[in-house]
Amino acid sequence: MERGLKVEGWRLFVVVYHYQVPMEKTKQYIMLEKQATKIYMEHGCLGVEIYRDAKDPRRWMEINRFRDREHYNEVIGAVEKDTRLQRLYDEFTSLLIAEEAQPEKKVYFRMI
Repeated sequence: MERGLKVEGWRLFVVVYHYQVPMEKTKQYIMLEKQATKIYMEHGCLGVEIYRDAKDPRRWMEINRFRDREHYNEVIGAVEKDTRLQRLYDEFTSLLIAEEAQPEKKVYFRMI
């Protein structure tokens, strides 16, 4: 059994990605994220938040919210089968700074 704060009858499971996008590609990146967020939400994701680093505007953080790990696996399973997202992901990775080509992924449980 996973630990975490139960919120309205469910636990909150959060997946956080960190990556770098060159300044000149920010507009393209935001357009891609808006499209990808819509797809994630269609497949059941509870929410997506996008933040830009206050000191280094090339650094971004994406937070995806799910009820629990099982819900995350269900949503990701559906998202990975969605051909719209594969096209967006390919475009997204082409925007990243070469040294940071793979987003860093971390998983968290809400505790308080």
